[in-house]
Amino acid sequence: MTDLKATLRNHMEMLCDKIGPRPTGSLKNMEALNYVFNVLQKCGLQVRKQEFNCIDWKNSGATLLLDGKKISVEPAEYSLPCKLEAGIICINTIDVLKNADLSGKIAVLYGGLCKEPLMPKNFVFYNPDEHKLIISLLEEKNPCAIIFVSPHDDIPLHIIRDGDFNIPCAVVCGNLLNVLLENNSRKVKLTISTERIPATAYNVIAAYGNKKEKVCFSAHIDTKPATPGALDNASGVAALLTLAESFAGKEYNFQIEIVLFNGEDYYSVPGEMAFMASLAPEYKYAFNLDGIGLKNSNTSVSFYECPIELENEIMEHAKAISGIERIEGWPMGDHMIFAQVGIPAIAITASNIFSLVDTVIHTQDDDLKNIDFDVLNKVVCFLMNCIR
Repeated sequence: MTDLKATLRNHMEMLCDKIGPRPTGSLKNMEALNYVFNVLQKCGLQVRKQEFNCIDWKNSGATLLLDGKKISVEPAEYSLPCKLEAGIICINTIDVLKNADLSGKIAVLYGGLCKEPLMPKNFVFYNPDEHKLIISLLEEKNPCAIIFVSPHDDIPLHIIRDGDFNIPCAVVCGNLLNVLLENNSRKVKLTISTERIPATAYNVIAAYGNKKEKVCFSAHIDTKPATPGALDNASGVAALLTLAESFAGKEYNFQIEIVLFNGEDYYSVPGEMAFMASLAPEYKYAFNLDGIGLKNSNTSVSFYECPIELENEIMEHAKAISGIERIEGWPMGDHMIFAQVGIPAIAITASNIFSLVDTVIHTQDDDLKNIDFDVLNKVVCFLMNCIR
């Protein structure tokens, strides 16, 4: 098995350490896009940019004062700014929210209203009726700001991450709930120091070969605002860059397309929407890499809209490389772009990745210490076998 670890490590160090957090629309995001564009171009691929509009969000923190004492708080991602003093009203159910008068007040939401993140208003792939009802009620009641109480005592889970929601929002950890309940109806001072800046970003799409039929390999390059994004998803990007470097001089009976999506961790997935608008029927199948290379974890493969013959063939390749297993589908990644229009799709991720969402994934702890380069190496070799 060819050792590709040095190449993988170089790409990972560039994306995670030298560039770092790369939220869609930011200068660091553009730096990462320019880097992968140049790498793919040097590999001899035909590379193009697929542009879209978005916002760059600047976060300078937040403060919450009660009787002059600071309460730990942070802005919700993509929140508007505010500086105000108002009474708080604590609300924990939809029924209470329906009957509340929030004019001129700060709504403190907790309990059933904060059991999980609310889907952004314009997220088209999944948006439960309950989420839409909560959002519509908040917009109808129009409080001057909202404080969400995380369901976790020591993790400030962001309940709203939505640049289309125009009420300033902040989040506190669950261990502060009693402090807020004890001071229900009292005035607090809330300052959210953020800024929304119109920006342009792009997907990177590269092609090797000129055949009509395509096999796509994709990964998203963007991150949440404060994370180096090693697992999510520099590892997937590094694997595809390393894969591209193996193409030179080889002939295939289909065109290989590499798509680096930009916006999977952005509230309205604009890169995915731009790609879907131009999605053509020439794809034989599509692989999507997201969250690979986790230490002490197998690599998993799952299938969507795939004929059984294709599944069997791919799993035969998996048997040749240790640590690759099949799991049930997880319909929440970029592979669903293809599957929902009937294009066979294969998702590759770390088997243990799902237990790390919001504890490692999307946090400052998603760095290179979590990466096993032997595992990444095996993923690239597995993909090479599938292409052959």
